[in-house]
Amino acid sequence: MTRLWPDGRNIEVETNQLGQPLSFVWRGRRHRVQHVRQQWRVSTDWWDPRGQAERDYMAVTTSHGLLCVLFRDLADESWTLSKVYD
Repeated sequence: MTRLWPDGRNIEVETNQLGQPLSFVWRGRRHRVQHVRQQWRVSTDWWDPRGQAERDYMAVTTSHGLLCVLFRDLADESWTLSKVYD
């Protein structure tokens, strides 16, 4: 089952030189990223600056076995925990 996390916005993320997450803090706990399983970029409404969104998504697993999707908003560099799989 996939769960969306509305409280996953603006999480603290430590990244490497390539911008990939090394760890993130969510609900007061630091989660170390063990593996970036997949990554992709989404660009929507590129023709209309008012509705434009550009994000880098990454499906990651943590050292505790958590599988989740994080994304970085390229406009403001903020990170969001988008989904958690159980």
